[in-house]
Amino acid sequence: MTDPRLAQAWHDVARRARSSGEAEIEAMLRGEPDRAQRLSLDAAGLHLDLTRHRLPGDALDALLALAEAASIVQRRDAMYAGAPVNFTEGRPALHVALRAPRPDGAANGAGADVAVEVAETLEQMSRFSEAVRDGAWRGATGRPISDVVHVGIGGSHLGPQLACEALAEYAHPRLHCRFLSNVDPHAFDRAVRELEPSTTLAIVASKSWHTLETARNAQALRRWFADGGIAGDALARHLVGVTANVDAAVAFGIAPGSIFPFRDWVGGRYSLWSAIGLPAMLSIGPANFRAMLAGAHAMDRHFSEAPLASNAPVLLALVSLWNTLALPGSTEVVVPYSDALRSLTAWLQQLQMESNGKRVGRDGAQVAWPTAPVVWGGPGTDVQHSFFQALHQGTGVHPVDFIVVVPSHRDPEGRGDALLANALAQREALLRGRSGDEAGEAADRDGRAWLAAHRACPGNRPSSLVLLDRLDPARFGALLALYEHKTATLGWLWDIDSFDQWGVELGKLLAGDIEPLLDPGRELPAELAPDLRALLARIRAARADRG
Repeated sequence: MTDPRLAQAWHDVARRARSSGEAEIEAMLRGEPDRAQRLSLDAAGLHLDLTRHRLPGDALDALLALAEAASIVQRRDAMYAGAPVNFTEGRPALHVALRAPRPDGAANGAGADVAVEVAETLEQMSRFSEAVRDGAWRGATGRPISDVVHVGIGGSHLGPQLACEALAEYAHPRLHCRFLSNVDPHAFDRAVRELEPSTTLAIVASKSWHTLETARNAQALRRWFADGGIAGDALARHLVGVTANVDAAVAFGIAPGSIFPFRDWVGGRYSLWSAIGLPAMLSIGPANFRAMLAGAHAMDRHFSEAPLASNAPVLLALVSLWNTLALPGSTEVVVPYSDALRSLTAWLQQLQMESNGKRVGRDGAQVAWPTAPVVWGGPGTDVQHSFFQALHQGTGVHPVDFIVVVPSHRDPEGRGDALLANALAQREALLRGRSGDEAGEAADRDGRAWLAAHRACPGNRPSSLVLLDRLDPARFGALLALYEHKTATLGWLWDIDSFDQWGVELGKLLAGDIEPLLDPGRELPAELAPDLRALLARIRAARADRG
């Protein structure tokens, strides 16, 4: 880190973090009159409350100074302008262009040619989706499509699945979407169970068209269709491709008119907004898909226009960075109080940990600060009965993002009210805790005073709140864009590349070396490590025993 101003800004933040790990949140809520004004705001239809973190006001000032010194505004503007912010691969990251309405597309960083290309692909998706939804596009036997099987993995899978689940209220009543990602044969069996090839549409989504899991599952689907009497020219009514490698998709046997292209500057974990989102458009329809894009674009506008001190993604990133320094070893817990968002955590795990799970900066030197805290969680209220015990009374302190959706209607059993009450109560419990005296009084009534220590909860545990008045396409799009921009901001603060994933590539290469060694007719190389040799021998023996 050669910039003295940036080095000083990091030093100031780190110094405050070391001394503020035990700062009392309740005391700051009472003693900082402008805390709510500074740490809560509305953006693109979302309400964000960051007041309940162990973050004193002067530390927020230091974080904002760090953001200035790290040139967050300039780096953000460079991304929007189409600069190669993915610096290890020399590519731009233009996911913002995918959701920018024309004429904003040309002015929003992409250039006129990219804006036209994005619009053309969106129109192609819309025409196809409408044809499938209204029954004009039929299978080879003349029957309308009733089921969609989407084949992809990572960014080509997590975003579309999340969108289809989150917006199921808007789904077409005839179309049912299933998702196949794992190369495990049992996953394939589940995906096609009880489906009829004659009424099934398969989408194969792969940026490179060389991803092993997707390629093997696509081959299995082609065989499944053939076994059902659909092969040759008939397959064009049932198999479409989404890829940046059009030639490879054609070579696989997909008709050129059934390929939905996108460019290599669409990163996998930022790709829902591209043709990768085709299953979501099929499910919710083009109008709702465009509303989702509009919601994301509204967050893009906020991110590009709001000052750093009142910028929702920037503040979310700064609080995250602060927690990695003030709470060593902490993770980030995400709990959506909406079953429709049950896959949000998996999407966020890829977004944040694949983007920022890096150990070296732009100059190739080791990053001096911890990056990419582990992201985990699950839907409330389910997880209150699994891991919340550790959040309240465990030895580690793990900040929680509560994603709260106001239920769409009341029901006779009051389940929506119970959901809301639990979300707010859990956040209160993390803040307030329960003192030994309070626990002792309850224990005394039972005649078991010794239980006081077991019942006490320390409290002062940090949390964020993202509130959605309702879960509609626009707010859903804004929610995902909020976290996308948070992730990019953190990458710029750490000076790492949030848009590559070389660690993932290493595992793929090694899998290609190991797979041939599973063949029992092949001699194991002498240079293999003894433990791997023994393991492969055991696997071969197990396969032989099973015939």
